[in-house]
Amino acid sequence: MAMTQIDRDVAGAAPPPAPPVLECRNIRKVFPGVVALDGVDVAITRGEIHAFVGQNGAGKSTLVKVLTGVYPASEGEILVDGVATRIASPVDAEAAGIVIVHQDQQLVGQFDITRNIFLGREMSRAGLLDFAAMGREAEDLLRRVGAGFPATTLVRDLSVAQRELVAIAAALARRPRVLILDEPTASLSNSEADHLFGIIRGLRESGVTIIYISHYLDEVFDLVDRITVLRDGRLVSTSPVGKTSRQRIIDEIVGRSLSQLYPKEAVPLGAPLLEVRGLSQGKALRDVSLSIRGGEIFGIAGLMGAGRTELAMALVGALPRSGGDVMLQGKPSRPRSPREAKNAGFALIPEDRRHEGLVTDLSVRENLSLPNIGRFATFGLLDLAREKASALDLVDRLKIATPSIRQITRNLSGGNQQKIVIGRWLTGNAKVFIFDEPTTGVDVGSKVEIYRQMTEVARQGAAVIFISSDFEELVGMCDRVAVMRKGEIVSTHEAAGLDVPGLMYLATESGGPAEAPGAGTAAGSPRGAGAFLTRWGTIAGMAIVLAAIGAVTPDFLAPANLLDVLKQGSLLAFIALGLTAVLVAGGFDMSAGAVSQLAANLAAGTVAAGFGSAAALAIGAGAGLAAGLCNAVFVLVLRMPPFVATLGSMFVAMGLSLLYNGGQALTLYDQPAFFFIGQGYLGPVPFIAVILAVTLLILHILFKHTPAGLRMYAVGENLAAAELRGIDRRRAVVASFAIGGIVLGLSGVVLASYSYGASALATGLDFLISALAAAFLGTSLSRTGELDMIGTTIAAIFLAALANGLVLMGVSNLALPGIQGSVLILSILLGVIHKRGIGQVTIF
Repeated sequence: MAMTQIDRDVAGAAPPPAPPVLECRNIRKVFPGVVALDGVDVAITRGEIHAFVGQNGAGKSTLVKVLTGVYPASEGEILVDGVATRIASPVDAEAAGIVIVHQDQQLVGQFDITRNIFLGREMSRAGLLDFAAMGREAEDLLRRVGAGFPATTLVRDLSVAQRELVAIAAALARRPRVLILDEPTASLSNSEADHLFGIIRGLRESGVTIIYISHYLDEVFDLVDRITVLRDGRLVSTSPVGKTSRQRIIDEIVGRSLSQLYPKEAVPLGAPLLEVRGLSQGKALRDVSLSIRGGEIFGIAGLMGAGRTELAMALVGALPRSGGDVMLQGKPSRPRSPREAKNAGFALIPEDRRHEGLVTDLSVRENLSLPNIGRFATFGLLDLAREKASALDLVDRLKIATPSIRQITRNLSGGNQQKIVIGRWLTGNAKVFIFDEPTTGVDVGSKVEIYRQMTEVARQGAAVIFISSDFEELVGMCDRVAVMRKGEIVSTHEAAGLDVPGLMYLATESGGPAEAPGAGTAAGSPRGAGAFLTRWGTIAGMAIVLAAIGAVTPDFLAPANLLDVLKQGSLLAFIALGLTAVLVAGGFDMSAGAVSQLAANLAAGTVAAGFGSAAALAIGAGAGLAAGLCNAVFVLVLRMPPFVATLGSMFVAMGLSLLYNGGQALTLYDQPAFFFIGQGYLGPVPFIAVILAVTLLILHILFKHTPAGLRMYAVGENLAAAELRGIDRRRAVVASFAIGGIVLGLSGVVLASYSYGASALATGLDFLISALAAAFLGTSLSRTGELDMIGTTIAAIFLAALANGLVLMGVSNLALPGIQGSVLILSILLGVIHKRGIGQVTIF
């Protein structure tokens, strides 16, 4: 049969083009009083690198949060492979193949790389984490991103660049169709960024579509295929890189032409204002010398690790100097703290603005006035009108985009936060301004405002030290530039005679890339060595204390006494384990001791009524579970601070105990089966120790070897990271309170058996102090510094042995609470030294 012309046309027609892998149609997002996105249409082609650019507040972050399910769109639809897709949560986004690597990476520092990569999508067998399989895949992912460190490395011991590689590996483990990279080079040196670009290009070649968000237009033009510009929540343009220009993109970003990106002005230079001679700081700085004149903008170039930030910190007293002299206006400058440096005339705009430059929970007004708050006070009372007027003036001068000076600072964009960090120093008497990477993560328009303020303070006669890894801005803004390498200033140059390639050559010594960020390993880092010494030093300290007690009091080491110590320690360990279960997920339980005492009363009453040991165990566990769930409701539903909620629960539990026992001790007689729980022996081993060992094994497996336990730890360590992996905080907190409550209830049953009944005295607070000390002391026994069931148990038995030994030495029982409190303080201090803060504990 002959083909018709229509048949020939159909047969010869090209197949329809594949739909975009990701498409936004008329996306609109409205917050109260603010239209963050207004009718955004953008289509991402499969296998391309597509950049989103725009000023801070342009809508980039909001659009990405809509795509990843953090925010629901107010209007519009999202299509994945041409199919309309509802994305209401990060879990939905991941199911659609959309994965993001955030600018701050959101990794759990106390986890190793394997646990970080698989958090939220753990591999398990028979309900237990399959560490072998996860480890093998983690190693493969690390090799794919060019990392040279093992998957067993703790994330807290990695550099910023190495963490970036881990974050990308974790994203790749989710097998994304679209990978979103949010400011991935914001904290990387040039060589580290080049290494990352190679990885990104390799991912594109392997079929991964990438959305790339960056303020660095040079790297955008070098890396991406197409650029989408957003401004004021609206789409301005989407252009192939080859059909646009840097200047055009800048004009579209800011809405006006920037004829001069670097507004450097000629300022008359004065006499030398700051002179540094032979400054050293450990191994970070070696024999640094420089002289900066009033009105001069003096740049310091170098790669990460060159010693630039250490120089700034040594100048302002944040790091101790090991040698050298600093002269400010001809006088010696030896500040022992940043406060002394501020009073002497130093102003530091730190690299980490969120953590070191701002109090983000304070308002714009409060942050602007904080360093010079004394200027607005008379006889200790703030003149709010003067403070407000000063804040309004700075907002106007710096063009800080804020609804009002009452706005909480954390809600502002990064560029506006940086302007506040700078503005807070403009009302003081600073003579030397140190800008440490001030334009990191800042949009083009905000950069220009920051440059103008540098020029302004220089015009007023101050000396400006400008530390940056952006060599173009150093050439564009500085009078002179010093190059640092490995803690030394290797050369100083007039900026007028420098260009960017020349400066880059000087900073990298050979002009080529430095060591790739994945090439090193964190093993043997000072931090890791410190943690090792803290851990084993604590164990050695415990052994020395017990040996000393044994030497002074020989009866302490008698077998009968040691068995008694084991029983006492086991009893305390039960309560401490219940408390630790709550602490793991970020909770706190002031009621732990009181709940245990209430369960003891209920168990004693149950046995006295003839219902037997099984009923006592069931009632004790049930009472503890009820108390734990009540605490969870107070914290999650009523949003009460854990300390306040559980403090109230403590008094309720104490009141219920008194109501139940009528203020009288409940003494049990002739109950051998029940007494065996707390006082019996299996051969030479106390039965209470056997029960403790079984309980410890169950809890250790539950918290360390199951997905639920891993998620509870993640919620306690880094809630933001956990939630971005789709982990439900409420479920983790409820589980931790419930498990802790059950263990505390069972501890009450064991207490009643051990004590032949229940006391009428309110001993819950004493138990709480000892349990807290055991939990926190146990963190110093862990490699990671985490709260740990085994560490808690060892510490509890040690504390029981310590109390027993002190009594044998003749120390009064009245002094023991004071000693327990001292041990608690020491335990917390060890935890802080080990990991610079016990992140799992949220008291207020």
